[in-house]
Amino acid sequence: MPGESVADQGREHWEHAKLDEFKYNSNPPTSGPHDPDWIRPGIYGTPQDKYKLIHSLEHGYVVVHYNCALPISNFEFLISKVNAHEDEGDLDGDSTPSATFKADCSLAQVLADWGKKMELKKLIVQVNPTVDKPIVLVAWGRILKMDSFDEKLAEKFVKAFRNKGPEATME
Repeated sequence: MPGESVADQGREHWEHAKLDEFKYNSNPPTSGPHDPDWIRPGIYGTPQDKYKLIHSLEHGYVVVHYNCALPISNFEFLISKVNAHEDEGDLDGDSTPSATFKADCSLAQVLADWGKKMELKKLIVQVNPTVDKPIVLVAWGRILKMDSFDEKLAEKFVKAFRNKGPEATME
């Protein structure tokens, strides 16, 4: 199984004010008390509410967090992938959350392209300046930290854990 197991911290719905007091056992959290609402699939160029993201995990989502401020070990590879797409205009011409995405680093574009390739089914890609690795994938009770983007490993993680949260939903 790709990634590391993280102890389950429950799945209760709490009020936001109370959530700030809870100590999660990973960053980003992989379980625990969370908001009653959740984030829908998409590519987000701004950090989303972590308490709503936990709820998405409960529904079987996989969330890909990236931090453009950290060095990535396969940077030249990423640049070549982005340059191949630089004439395509905006990342998504429709009104989905992906349309609000703004590329501010090569990693962002590579992950946006990869997210679309994965069909964004129960998948969220979002910038997160609080993670300690350039790329961190999370699912309910699982975390995978990457110093460089390993597409095959990322796909293996998604295939292993997408739609495997403790609350089955039809979305």
